[in-house]
Amino acid sequence: MKAKTRMLWMKLHAYFACFFLPITLVYITTGMLYFFDIKGSVTSESEYFIEMPQGWTKDEKQAEAIVTAYLVGDKYVERPSEYYWYEGVHYWYNYEREVALSATDDDKVADLHIKEHDLLESLLIVHKGFAGTYFKIFSVLFGLSLAFSIVSGVVITLQLPQLKVPSLISIAAGAALLLVGFFL
Repeated sequence: MKAKTRMLWMKLHAYFACFFLPITLVYITTGMLYFFDIKGSVTSESEYFIEMPQGWTKDEKQAEAIVTAYLVGDKYVERPSEYYWYEGVHYWYNYEREVALSATDDDKVADLHIKEHDLLESLLIVHKGFAGTYFKIFSVLFGLSLAFSIVSGVVITLQLPQLKVPSLISIAAGAALLLVGFFL
């Protein structure tokens, strides 16, 4: 490999590493804390019962309009943009909060539940990939960058004669230990 090409690989390796350092620290910190069952918490919870003159709805757009209208004014809370329907409950979420609208025994009344997350819980939600589209895209880019950084590090190392054999031994050892893990 020519010196200019090797320098380009080294620069790209370094710049990607520097750019993604903050999200790397988030993933490392939240991952390590999660191993020790430290997950953050909900800082506040609110529950409201909403009159539903038309009755309970399974339709996302109708539920969204009801929740959005209810949350303006005195109870102002921004409804998160990400949505999913699970086991008969409407959920909106992002890294800051969760909003859930569920049916009650009375078809004309729904239960609106709001949970606000603390910083650690918010970071863990980013780590798990539940923080919304922006963070999903950023995390995919981070994953690609991580793969590029590892591959570029290996490419650069294998080009150096004094490091080639130890590098190949390290690759083989890493692969062997990975396989051992699957058979334990």
